[in-house]
Amino acid sequence: MQMNSKIKTYVGFAINKGDVVLGLDNIKKCKKAPKLVMIASDASEKTKKEAKFCCQKFNAVLIECGNSVEELVAKPGVKVFAMYDNNLIKAIIQNLDEDFKCVEVVN
Repeated sequence: MQMNSKIKTYVGFAINKGDVVLGLDNIKKCKKAPKLVMIASDASEKTKKEAKFCCQKFNAVLIECGNSVEELVAKPGVKVFAMYDNNLIKAIIQNLDEDFKCVEVVN
């Protein structure tokens, strides 16, 4: 299955800027509130529940990724990550397709 190349590019830009936090434990420790959390659809139910809680705590958007989050961030073993850059997040949300499901939107 081909991954949405625009979303992969936007995530790559955020990684290069240092605006990405990898892993649920690191997201929980964030001092600066992330604006978007993306989670793999094959993550455990516990991880999904905790990610949703983090989104509510930080007023962040939660997106479930049907493809591999590991592939998006180019790091093996990563099931969840967070982003800060509002412009890149808006671009990602505008380019969501059938492989990405917006789970939680907080205003």
